Amino acid sequence: MSALRAVVIRPGRAAYGEVRRTQTWIKLFRAAGGEASDIGFLAGGPRPTLAGTGCLLRGELVPEAMVWNGAQMRDRLLKQPPDVVILQTARSYRPELVDGPWVTILDLVDRLSASYHQRAAFSRGARALLFGSLARAHARFEARAAELVPRVVAAGRRDAALLGAVWVPNLVERSARPRRVESKPFDVVFFGSLGYRPNIDALHWLAEADTRAAELRVLIAGHGPTQEVRDLCTSQGWTLVEDYPDNEWLAEQANVALAPLRSTAGIQNKVLEAASMGLAQVVAPAALAGLDDGFPTRVAESPAELVAAVKELAGDDVARRQLADDAWAFAHAHYTTDAWVPTLWQLVEDPASEAPRWVDAPVAAAI
Repeated sequence: MSALRAVVIRPGRAAYGEVRRTQTWIKLFRAAGGEASDIGFLAGGPRPTLAGTGCLLRGELVPEAMVWNGAQMRDRLLKQPPDVVILQTARSYRPELVDGPWVTILDLVDRLSASYHQRAAFSRGARALLFGSLARAHARFEARAAELVPRVVAAGRRDAALLGAVWVPNLVERSARPRRVESKPFDVVFFGSLGYRPNIDALHWLAEADTRAAELRVLIAGHGPTQEVRDLCTSQGWTLVEDYPDNEWLAEQANVALAPLRSTAGIQNKVLEAASMGLAQVVAPAALAGLDDGFPTRVAESPAELVAAVKELAGDDVARRQLADDAWAFAHAHYTTDAWVPTLWQLVEDPASEAPRWVDAPVAAAI
């Protein structure tokens, strides 16, 4: 087959998760000998019209997709038609883009219905009502997605199962095994967006344990910390670093990474990235929902167990090194582009073929 040329249609924000997912597609097509680029529909793209209102009422469109014009985007694509068009999240789905002279893949990424449901639970008043309404609209769309587009994928393994989609996770760069540095300034690090409510909830959960009594040196790293996060770090004696330089810097700060997430959607990039950095990890069960069974971590079901596991690993060099090595090897065996090129070809050639990672399960019609 000739080299594939793909275009990813996405909102076009600078949000880390959106950019990370786009990069995964670009790397995957390059590994398959093709090329991929992206178009953001929010960055000076086609202007919205009222077309599609009927689709919205029938659950064939989500409200956010009404802010851009699918017909104009189709005209833009037809000037130099790609072989594959990837619609990244339900927000990027417009019916005008499905029947073009290209293969269309709907990448739901995760269950946005569940994400909005979580936001509703964390909100009050009008915001809670808005997020609840969006959760129901996305649930209706997710229940019909396979009728609208034959090729539907998701980034999280559990979400793929619930959506009846093909599992295509986010991927890590193949790299040399990280150099061991035993003496680091912190015992454990939690990193991620510090304005994201599930991450803030994770920090509150961690704070239920006494990290001071355990004499743990805790680093909290990430962008956009709220005042709530700042106050929590101060009260707990945790070091807060905003906008850290890169993952190489992060890997030099601690030998153990923490993911005490109680509420998750999709795939947890922080778990994949910590593994590729050569860090041992202690995680709550929800942090593993989007990954393969057997991902090498220590699992803790309470704040006390989290702290006890970190303390144990901090004091046991052999166990910590082995867990870090196992996680690095697992990520490189299961989450690099080489492992997923066959799935990409099966998606593009025949969505009904028996792909090894095709998961078939019903999706709930509403939340």
